[in-house]
Amino acid sequence: MLPDFWSAFGNQSGLAYLEHPEIGASYYNAYQLWELGTQAGAFVYPTRTGNFAASLHRTGYSLFSKNQMGLAYARKLGEKWSASVQFDYLYYHQSEQTQHKGAFLIEAGVMAEPIDGFFIGAHVYNPTRVKLSDYQDERVPTLMKAGLGYYFSQWVVVTLEAEKDLEFKPRVKCGVEYQAVTHLFLRMGLMTQPNQFTLGLGYQLKNLTTDIAFVTHETLPLSTQISLKYSFK
Repeated sequence: MLPDFWSAFGNQSGLAYLEHPEIGASYYNAYQLWELGTQAGAFVYPTRTGNFAASLHRTGYSLFSKNQMGLAYARKLGEKWSASVQFDYLYYHQSEQTQHKGAFLIEAGVMAEPIDGFFIGAHVYNPTRVKLSDYQDERVPTLMKAGLGYYFSQWVVVTLEAEKDLEFKPRVKCGVEYQAVTHLFLRMGLMTQPNQFTLGLGYQLKNLTTDIAFVTHETLPLSTQISLKYSFK
């Protein structure tokens, strides 16, 4: 849990540390099935009174898709703390149904840097357990997570995070990033529920950063993810 642009899809409190506008997009190909592909994009705009972000997230295809639009506000609270809130509209599209499901919900998070280079944070998604449908009392999942990240040096970063869906077992994620040479980053990660292993790399060329990752699964095919980000410095 570290402060960067991709906090727009994790703990939005990390956006408070950005000093320049940034825009980015990603695509995740789950298990080599385009029907399960996920597209995401965000734009972050810093101001003197706090940082604002707009994000889009879509999983699925023409017959069924899960779509979310979000507006976030993140602000530093002194030198060591930051906090955020995001307002979302979640929409499920099903082509064979005349009534589609949609709901408004919120996210909130905090982040702190108690010592230089060491970050801790917590985030909750949909704390009010918004109802999606009266049928079987269907509700949007509530997710809670807490984590930490530490810069051992300018070359090595380690992260650890625990995530809990109220209806499922906890999930643990950990990762390491190593800056092999100037502008080139190597990454490795592990996660549970289900057990997955990730390998990736990133390359920064002036204001443009590109990343690619590969995710293995216990029984399912390989998944891949690619992303691009541009900083208006």
